[in-house]
Amino acid sequence: MIELTASKLRSFKSCPRKYFFEYVEKLKPLDTPEALSIGSAYHANLEKLLIGRDIEPTDLPGVMAEAFDKHIPWRDWDLYDVEREFRVKLAPGIYLAGKIDALLSDGTPIEHKSSGVKPDEKYRERLFLDDQVSCYLTALSLMHKDPVTHIVYTVCQKPTIRLKKDESEAQFLERQRMWYDDAPDEKITHFTVVRAPGEIEDFYHELVYLGRSLQQGRKIFYRNPSACAIGARCAYQSICQEYDPECLVGFVRKERESEELNGNFEW
Repeated sequence: MIELTASKLRSFKSCPRKYFFEYVEKLKPLDTPEALSIGSAYHANLEKLLIGRDIEPTDLPGVMAEAFDKHIPWRDWDLYDVEREFRVKLAPGIYLAGKIDALLSDGTPIEHKSSGVKPDEKYRERLFLDDQVSCYLTALSLMHKDPVTHIVYTVCQKPTIRLKKDESEAQFLERQRMWYDDAPDEKITHFTVVRAPGEIEDFYHELVYLGRSLQQGRKIFYRNPSACAIGARCAYQSICQEYDPECLVGFVRKERESEELNGNFEW
């Protein structure tokens, strides 16, 4: 069985060799990047907020969630569920799985993002092309047997301010709160991304094609040198050229391919 996710698709398209390390060998770095830790904690705070539990803004993810509560009109949403996992059959032996941050009663999915940059027009343009959008809308369209073409994104920029010398943690957190209050529309926002039904249909066929390719037991996972030179340093760079599965320094094996999923597929 092949189970595709937005993260697996993004990894494979970026660099098949990265996909090999991450999802075939099931390796992950021992050290979690700070941005990932903050993003995960931010999502956990939003989950509490959306189900009616109190949040404690005693750290940066908490302050970000507090800003979300203050500047995103989420109380006007007709929420149906949060952190909803799904798995839908694309073709024999090929499935598409994922977790949607929130669902409205009308079936509209909502995804939350934290960002190190301002969520401006350039940021939105990149997000409009993200395969995560297509994955979720394809899955929902198949489950509802009718095209679901809209997804709402909320984006919260992480503060760019830094801790001052001799500044207490409480003072720093208060400055972070004040940072959000200065032009909040530029730092935390929400918008809708749309896919045409024809795009969703084309993406479905793309997923099936990739799934069948992986089903055949792919043996070669080539390196994409262009990806190595774009953005942040690849987490697998230290083992990319001279990989020895018997000698792994700085990596551990994952318990399962997609650790972000618990396997509680209600759909």
